[in-house]
Amino acid sequence: MDDRSHEVLAVAIFFLILSWVTVSLRVYVRAGMLKSFGLDDWIMVLTLLLFTVYLACQIGGVIYGTGRHIANLKPQNAEKALHFWYLCELFYILSTCMLKIALGVFLLRVAVRKLHIWIIRLVMLGTIVFGTSYFFLVLFQCGPVSEFWMVSPGSSKCLNTKVITGTTYAAGALTTVSDWTFGILPIFIVWDLKISRKAKFMVAGILAFAAIGSTATIVRIPYVHGLAETSDFLWTTTDIAIWSTVEPGIGITAGCIATLRPILQVVLWRTGLSMTVPTSAHWLGAGRGQKRQSHFGYHRNYGLDELRPDKVGTITSVTGPQNRSRRDRSTSEERMVGKGINKEVVVEHTTEASDAV
Repeated sequence: MDDRSHEVLAVAIFFLILSWVTVSLRVYVRAGMLKSFGLDDWIMVLTLLLFTVYLACQIGGVIYGTGRHIANLKPQNAEKALHFWYLCELFYILSTCMLKIALGVFLLRVAVRKLHIWIIRLVMLGTIVFGTSYFFLVLFQCGPVSEFWMVSPGSSKCLNTKVITGTTYAAGALTTVSDWTFGILPIFIVWDLKISRKAKFMVAGILAFAAIGSTATIVRIPYVHGLAETSDFLWTTTDIAIWSTVEPGIGITAGCIATLRPILQVVLWRTGLSMTVPTSAHWLGAGRGQKRQSHFGYHRNYGLDELRPDKVGTITSVTGPQNRSRRDRSTSEERMVGKGINKEVVVEHTTEASDAV
């Protein structure tokens, strides 16, 4: 007897564990180590919660029949499995849209040029507009909505399956475009930073890594046709069910890994693989009895928040390409943290003389 339910279940459990681990580490780094928990982090946490509800619905569907032929299921079990499948569609759309918004806000933290900022905003706006339309199309594809699971997704009271599959193809294409935009844009964002070429590649790679979920989106597209084969829906949609889990699962994981450089440095230092005391190690007690190492008030690790000024022993002013008076420098750090990293950096380092004779 054909049964692929175990494949769907294994993928769901794997990404449930992986996503919770990586988001938890992100919260630990951003809120605990760097003290810079921002809007993008809140949105990523919300994305995780939506993705978790999606996975719970998918696991429920597996219990009752997802991945199996409808002929091998009891009618009541098939109905419950279709009900869970319907909920999965809705929470898949919500979680993938929130993921794109989280990645967009993440990039806005470092984008400086108006062109880059507007590109990110337009992608986010397109995600919201199309995602909302797609969500309500799926929500009300049958009238009443219970027709989807009580009769069949191909019921005469439901939208033509070509409408659903066509919209799903369009959603996949737009998701791929947005992912590649977020993947390529960091190269241009860091191009004008006055840091070494090696550091530029490092920062661009960290930021672009958050968008690799597009690979799963591309793989998922060929399986969309299964949505039109409604006579044995729970079996023919097995592949799309699997890749609908992989897509946001990889995106959430990659988006969080892109923020974990500080904790990786601490781990390397503690295991002896790195001789440099990481600047974030003081929070963990790793730097007790030792002086914090910094370079002109800047953290040495070229991550997103690590390019912010050191809070101890330095006064750092960051200004844009236009001329600014010294009077403006008092608020420049706030501008940098709020809007990104500008081109010209002025650093003032103050050292107090010891009172000991």
